[in-house]
Parts: sequence; structure tokens; C-alpha cells
Amino acid sequence: MEKNPQLNPKKSQDTSTPSNKRPYKSKFKEGYVTPPNYITELIFEKRHEFFNNGRCPENFWSNKKYTGPYRGQVIQASKLLKNYRAESVAKALQDKRAKFIFKLQDKKLIPIIEEYEKQVKEKVVDKSDNSKVRISKPFGNKKNKFGEL
Repeated sequence: MEKNPQLNPKKSQDTSTPSNKRPYKSKFKEGYVTPPNYITELIFEKRHEFFNNGRCPENFWSNKKYTGPYRGQVIQASKLLKNYRAESVAKALQDKRAKFIFKLQDKKLIPIIEEYEKQVKEKVVDKSDNSKVRISKPFGNKKNKFGEL
């Protein structure tokens, strides 16, 4: 029995272009990944470079050695992303103060993330304060000729 691709309810996701759900370029495969996966890739890259003196292999999460820890870090990344922006977490992981942080569960990471989150919020407030809204009249300053009718 042949499978008809049109009847297959499971759609293959196109990861070759960025989307709302997959905005980050993967470091270890072609295509784009979700924010929790991107943050987990950053942690594993950092961990692998420190302990193994090199780069993680492509699709390392499919290796039995990394599958469990990878899933655990993805879950922890998802928990962090409920409270913080992905950009703040990624910057905090790359900060020099987080040099020896190799797990997202490390409590030393939270103050660094909060600092970056505060910077982002200050930028948003500054941008909103500097913008002036100019209200223009729809027909200029001329007298309304149709009002007399």
C-alpha cells in the first residue's frame, strides 16, 4: 500500500527560512530552530568547548550520550523563556561573568539575565518617551465649506 503525501496529516516543517516559531539560525544543523533549542545549543557549545577542546558534532542531540541532557536543558530553557526574553538569556550566557556556567539551572545565571532584561526594558522606555505623535487635521487649516449646507 502506497502512502499518499496529500493524505498524510503530519506536515514536514520547512526550517530553511526563519519564521515566528523558528527565528534563530542553528549552529549545528542547516535551518532555523526555536528559542529554547537555540539557547540549549549555546550551552552545549560552551560546555563542549570547555571540556572537550572542540566543537560539538552536527546533530549531536541524536547521539545517545547527549539526548537526555539536551532534553533537560531544552525544558529548563523553556522555563526561563516564560519569564525572560530569549535575547537576554543568550547574551547572559555569552557574558564573561557566565564563563563557568554550563547548565541553565545554575542560580548564578539569573542575576545576569535580569541585568540584560533591565537594559532591554530601559531601551523600550527611552524609545517610547522620545517619540512625539503629531496629530494633523484631515483637510488642513481651511474653513469647512460644507458646514454651511
